[in-house]
Amino acid sequence: MNAAQTGVVVGGLLLAALLVGVSVVVLKRRGSTPRSELRRACDARLAETHTERRTHLERPPTIRELAVVDRVDDGSVYAPVVRVDLGTADTPGMKLVFEYVASVLEAICPELADEHVERYDLEFTFGPSGLVVSGECRRVSIPASLADRLVENEGFRPFDLRRAVERAEDDPASAARLWVPCSDAR
Repeated sequence: MNAAQTGVVVGGLLLAALLVGVSVVVLKRRGSTPRSELRRACDARLAETHTERRTHLERPPTIRELAVVDRVDDGSVYAPVVRVDLGTADTPGMKLVFEYVASVLEAICPELADEHVERYDLEFTFGPSGLVVSGECRRVSIPASLADRLVENEGFRPFDLRRAVERAEDDPASAARLWVPCSDAR
């Protein structure tokens, strides 16, 4: 191989190394989007506020999805989907469900305060599960306005939130839903 051919080979190898390096940087940045950072911040807050000792849950609730439901001029409109695994064999009472709804909202609403949020979807799993049967999953959807009211108004508690969701659910334009199967699409 002469000097010119060697120069071409070395140049090609340097170009390939540069392209691989750029690809690695691009892939690393892709994994750290503002959306994934929001999700991590919410999950960290849920883990901090929903310890087993404090909530009797075996695992803290987690953000299953930070769904983008719309776009606006200054960003995305989100519908966080939070999974709460109750670890119970029986269907929980609504009083208990709304205690968890309130505690989850109080934990994550401050993390999402600068974002556009349409609603918060909380999915509750419970019931026996195994090889032959699978547990049940039910969803409660809270419009952002009601979540904000809960977080900002000390007099508005889980019981009041439940009543507000029950009333709002009758309005077809409302995002409020009470105890619907998780598989029901929006």
